[in-house]
Amino acid sequence: MNIVTVHDLKKYFGKGENQVKALDGVDLEIEKGKFTAIIGASGSGKTTLLNMIGGLDTPDEGEVIVDGVSLAGLKEKELAVFRRSKVGFVYQNFNLVPTLTVRENILFPLSLAGSTPDPAFFSEITELLRLNGRLDAYPGELSGGGQQRVAIARALIAKPSILLADEPTGNLDSKTGQNVLGLLKMSVETYQQTLVMITHNLELAQMADRVVRIEDGRIRA
Repeated sequence: MNIVTVHDLKKYFGKGENQVKALDGVDLEIEKGKFTAIIGASGSGKTTLLNMIGGLDTPDEGEVIVDGVSLAGLKEKELAVFRRSKVGFVYQNFNLVPTLTVRENILFPLSLAGSTPDPAFFSEITELLRLNGRLDAYPGELSGGGQQRVAIARALIAKPSILLADEPTGNLDSKTGQNVLGLLKMSVETYQQTLVMITHNLELAQMADRVVRIEDGRIRA
């Protein structure tokens, strides 16, 4: 069963001779419950594709369907609801709020949605990600790997349909990056999540169930 279907997706920037074809007719299906890595050089279109799947950007042409929801024609408020309920984001730069504790950062998406956290699930994921002893700490008191584990917990807390990770190990050293990705993969397997990760690191990409290569705005493999 596919959780993501992308059909003839096109996104262009600029006009005339200066036009850049960020996505030039992309077709892609992503299977539910699997870990898919999207690889490509800088400027290949992988981040644009991820943003389309996450409802952060809109295509010039084509269709994106995520967990049965077609994103075409959704208004901004509807897209915001879609992102909160369906998608968990993990970024290279962590994007944690420095003035909030680890606990508050993890629960932040639920606070925005006005939702009540599931205490048992909160305890489960913070233990899985080895954060249960640092819940009252602030992001600045944690290592890079620790901050990324907080970001993963924050992405998981709302039980989204899909996790989108944009170079999640890009700011980490090689060993820490492998450890964080291992934890991310383990959490996905534990909760039967779907993970789509973009990366330029071929070694890390090999940890995925499937590797998709994008080049010049087109899927090549």
